[in-house]
Amino acid sequence: MRSAANYTVIAASAVSNTGFTIINGNLAISPSIALTGFNPLGVINGVTELGTGAALQAQQDVTTAYNDLRNLPLTAQMTGIDLAGKTLTPGVYKFNSAAGIYSPAGILTLDGPGIYVFQIGSTLITSANSEIRLINGAKAGCIFWQVGSSATLGQQSLFIGNILAYASVQCSININYYGHIYAQTAAVSFNADTVTKQMSCDVC
Repeated sequence: MRSAANYTVIAASAVSNTGFTIINGNLAISPSIALTGFNPLGVINGVTELGTGAALQAQQDVTTAYNDLRNLPLTAQMTGIDLAGKTLTPGVYKFNSAAGIYSPAGILTLDGPGIYVFQIGSTLITSANSEIRLINGAKAGCIFWQVGSSATLGQQSLFIGNILAYASVQCSININYYGHIYAQTAAVSFNADTVTKQMSCDVC
């Protein structure tokens, strides 16, 4: 993901926050400079780039990575399948429209080392108290969610991987997120969440 990998959160129009959110890593916004709700309610443990050349380059690198992920050949067609209760091995999983962990407190398990790509035609939605689990060497940095519109993550959920959304990403209250959050054309919003950058994928 080139320079984008240096940032935990990248947005286009705004990054907003309600409650005590902690972002462990750098943050960039381009072309906007709208960053709200982090003083005194939140903490950004990293560099903040607002409307700078570095932020613009990072956003452009997100777009490149998004298009690369969208065009990968698929391993399995999964349109209409709830990810809750599934155990998947590395591969490219295609959803023509929406995708999600829909069942309440649903668990998606990713099993084994390698690259996981989820190609999602429209929205990504996860339920409250849902969870992504990694076993047998699966790594957060090697999980990519290419989202055709927007992502909405349910409250008190555990989410792992890198979201590259065409539009926005909304994090409900008390989410633990391990990975990167990128919104190409709209905003990222938080509500008393914790986001922790992960190491880049070493098998990409």
